[in-house]
Amino acid sequence: MQRQIDVATFKKIIDEGTNDASIDFINVCTTPEYDEMHIEGVRSVPLDTLAEHLTEFADKKKIYIHCKSGRRSALAVETLEKLGVGAELINVEGGIHAWIDAGFKTNP
Repeated sequence: MQRQIDVATFKKIIDEGTNDASIDFINVCTTPEYDEMHIEGVRSVPLDTLAEHLTEFADKKKIYIHCKSGRRSALAVETLEKLGVGAELINVEGGIHAWIDAGFKTNP
C-alpha cells in the first residue's frame, strides 16, 4: 500500500526547508505543466522520464512525489518501486490542485 500525505502536511515538510540530501521532492507533470506552475522547492522529473533519473534516486531515503491531481504521482510511486528504487516513496494526495485549493502559493 502506498504511503500518502495531504498537501497541508507536504507544505509543512517543505516549509521546514530540509537541507537533507537524502530527501527529494519531485513533480512528475510534463515540462510545460511544471513551467506553467509549480511548488517552490520541488523539481521537475516528468513521469515518462523516471527511468532516466534512477541514479539520482540511488542515495535517497525519502522521495515526495506530486503531480496535478495525484493520479500520475501514484503511478510514479508504482513505477519507481518496479524500477527498484529503495527510498520511501510518498504520494502527495490531490496534487497541485489540492495545493491551490488549500490556498498555498505556486510559482511562477
